[in-house]
Amino acid sequence: MLKEVILLEYFTAQSTTNFKGKKSIFKEAIKLSNSLALNFSRNRKIKKIHLLRNASLQRLKNKKIVIHYVTKNKTIDKILDKFDHKTNLLLISPESEFENSRLYQKLSKKFTLLNSSFKNIKIFSSKLKTFKALKQIKVKTIEIEKKLRENIQYISKPEFGTGSSNIVIFKKKNNICNQKKAIIQKFYKGKKGSFGMLCCDKKFEIICCNEQILKFHNDKISQIGLIMGGLESHRNEIYAIGKKICSSFPELFGFIGIDIVRVNNDWRVIEINPRFTSAYIGLEQAYGIGAINRITEFYINKKIEKTNYSLKKKVKIYF
Repeated sequence: MLKEVILLEYFTAQSTTNFKGKKSIFKEAIKLSNSLALNFSRNRKIKKIHLLRNASLQRLKNKKIVIHYVTKNKTIDKILDKFDHKTNLLLISPESEFENSRLYQKLSKKFTLLNSSFKNIKIFSSKLKTFKALKQIKVKTIEIEKKLRENIQYISKPEFGTGSSNIVIFKKKNNICNQKKAIIQKFYKGKKGSFGMLCCDKKFEIICCNEQILKFHNDKISQIGLIMGGLESHRNEIYAIGKKICSSFPELFGFIGIDIVRVNNDWRVIEINPRFTSAYIGLEQAYGIGAINRITEFYINKKIEKTNYSLKKKVKIYF
């Protein structure tokens, strides 16, 4: 049983908060780590939450939450060295090139990680490997383009990237941004969304079905928020996608975020994020405290329950 846990969120646990070009991601990371720590503390079975974070960030006033401040002299490694072997650790790390995989390998030697397997993280940290894996299990996705046609809108994004960073819309006749290991796909104007689910041993439960709020500026596109519950009318279709993914990847564990896009009356999977996503921040407002408590209970007993989560109200959240 989970009585003590370490929460390690990558961005907020760095010795510096100077993330150039990633301020919005850093703000999301603070909200997410705060929400997780406070919500876990509500459960009577969990006695202590260890939260690693930058020394400049606000302290959370809660008797169960122990803050371990990271500085240049007091590094993450030095802090983690003090913990016992097999202590439970929940890692939330970006998909930027190999960062998640590197951290996972290092931490798994000492801690019991409450995350998906290293094999799955390697696949879903790469947009190219994700595409190939989805094609193999016959889940509809967006083709990766090699030969571009005139006057067709495409998007370019890095193979390893966090959130909607460095995503560019372009046509063949225009100049394309020079990105290393760029993935090129057709741009579809259909509705974009995401859903969150819990997975364990091929079993799953859908938590939330959301519509994405996007911002277009010049040739760039970015996600700036979510309409929580915005895709509830599509829950049956989303359930079928979740079932296929979870049964095909039995080592997916915990909260999983899936990005989707509507193309010709079908949902296609864009990305699979094997970690907590920003949707968790708006979950209580839209679906109620029951959904939050259910997630916490899952991390305690590691059991999937066929719970129906009724939407209380649609809620817009901005990052």
